[in-house]
Amino acid sequence: MLKRRVKRLSSSLIAGLVLALPAAHGTADTFSAGGGWPFILAPTVTLKQGNNIEYYANYKLGLDDGFTAGVQWAEGHHVWGGFVGAVGARKTDLPCSSEPVNCPAFNIVITDRKTTQGLGLSYEYRFFGAKEGWALRLEAGYGKASGTNAKRMDGNLQVVYHF
Repeated sequence: MLKRRVKRLSSSLIAGLVLALPAAHGTADTFSAGGGWPFILAPTVTLKQGNNIEYYANYKLGLDDGFTAGVQWAEGHHVWGGFVGAVGARKTDLPCSSEPVNCPAFNIVITDRKTTQGLGLSYEYRFFGAKEGWALRLEAGYGKASGTNAKRMDGNLQVVYHF
């Protein structure tokens, strides 16, 4: 278990460094903190390059945890991006019989302790249009559940405050 966590941590850090290299000449360092479902806390460090490009790395903490590194493009209130790392956490081994009517329709609200690690896309709406202030963030992607070989789609929703 410890060996798997160390491997995941090191691969996330390497990915974060590779994605952050172009931001070495960034114009501003910012910090934000968010929380939502299934990750309760997600502190983020962002390096801004030019007017619209932002490189970021964050740590997501919930029933399981994970690191994320990515790049995003800001246009007014809207921010679009891509990332590698923790996507979400949900339970996939639900006790369903052969009849699909017995399975929950929205099993994303039921989480387990397995974060999906993979590639994803993000959308953020900044209520004040600037980097500072409140935002609503949605991330979705595809990857492998930690501790298993199960591949799945996953996502998360966060309310974020940019300092």
